[in-house]
Amino acid sequence: MLDTIFNVLREGWGWMFLRGVMMTLVISILGMALGVVIGITGASIKTTGPRWLRGLVSLYTTVVRSIPELLIIYLLFFGSVQAASDLADLMRWEDAMTSWFPALVGVLAIGLIAGSYSVEVFRGALQAIPEGQIEAAKAIGMPAWMRLKRIILPQMFWYALPGANNVWQTALKDTALISLVGLVEIMRAATLGAANTREPLAMYLIAGVLYFLIGALSQALFVLAERYTGKGMRARA
Repeated sequence: MLDTIFNVLREGWGWMFLRGVMMTLVISILGMALGVVIGITGASIKTTGPRWLRGLVSLYTTVVRSIPELLIIYLLFFGSVQAASDLADLMRWEDAMTSWFPALVGVLAIGLIAGSYSVEVFRGALQAIPEGQIEAAKAIGMPAWMRLKRIILPQMFWYALPGANNVWQTALKDTALISLVGLVEIMRAATLGAANTREPLAMYLIAGVLYFLIGALSQALFVLAERYTGKGMRARA
């Protein structure tokens, strides 16, 4: 099996997998960044926002978390592909449409899915901050922006890191579903390689190893981030 794997990598599929890794990371990172923005915004609304906005955020999280990820990707892709194609024809962006439209759908889909879970992650983190610290800061006249910078944000990110790690790992694996709308990431590279070389086991083993390496490396980075941001906080937690 090792000989087969090395042979297919030497035949040019190593470069294809490398491109797939880069695309997987781009989609995962941008989608997770969008999910964090949605999560923090939604958590703030659910914690201190008006009742009707809290209802809208709850509706969003319930709907997105109830629908399968693949169906969300299909709805976004087939719901916008005609309008995007017409716009590309009008602006003469046919090449950009072919190259980047599946990636944009992937980022948006991963962002919406990650955001629906991140709302509860960050809401829990906000509620974990002791109310007495906020009251003490107000009592000494600390401005709102300084309370946000020195008290709320550092603790919120530290409390949210374990849950955000789970959301990230899920987002990373969800990128494999984007291959079904034509995006060449790790899973799509493995599928194309299996069809061309007739070595499906070797190709999917390579894909599995790549997902494992990315997941293990990101897990280590989250642990380091938790240690760095948690300096001086564990004693209080």
